Amino acid sequence: MKNICILEDEKELNDILSFYLKENGYNVYSCLNLKEAYENIHNNINIWVIDLMLPDGSGFDLLKDIKTKLDTPVILISARSDSIDRVLGFEMGCDEYISKPFLPKELIYRIKNLSTKSINKEILVFKDFTIDIKKRTIKHNNEEVNTTSREYNLIMYFIENKGIALSREQIINQVWAENFIGNDRVVDNFIKKIRNKAPFLNIETIYGFGYRCNL
Repeated sequence: MKNICILEDEKELNDILSFYLKENGYNVYSCLNLKEAYENIHNNINIWVIDLMLPDGSGFDLLKDIKTKLDTPVILISARSDSIDRVLGFEMGCDEYISKPFLPKELIYRIKNLSTKSINKEILVFKDFTIDIKKRTIKHNNEEVNTTSREYNLIMYFIENKGIALSREQIINQVWAENFIGNDRVVDNFIKKIRNKAPFLNIETIYGFGYRCNL
């Protein structure tokens, strides 16, 4: 399930957008000001929806922080028709820009589009780590991290399913597939190695079940 954070100070609009997103299967964090948004900045948000005009500052400030520290997809929304805001937003790294008024269905479409793009990016950046999908390499502070092919596949599986509880059986079926012979506890051994090589994944143990990536 994708975690969406909506930062919109118009409560009625915030409630409407939150309702439609929940109806479409998203987990929604609702914020009415920058202070509330910053309280959620490390809550494993997959996509941010940010209004530019806020009671305690500008949405541009949050956009800058998100793109600097997290590189999470951001959709900017604004009632201002000034094209300068749109240009500035894209220059600062926003992924989509929607002008008010708009239909909730448009926002859902943009979010689905970004969800697909985020998985298919050739370069992924997480804090001090960079993943080059085409080259199948992982670097930490520009130094390549030595991973086996299986470890790399496991890392990518967690990234594609961040925030989702994954059983050992699911992990084996997706990462080992029909080639697997042995005990499902082999996953635990790989997780230990992954935690050392890719700590940014923040892999949580779900006792008696499996693991969850809290990226």
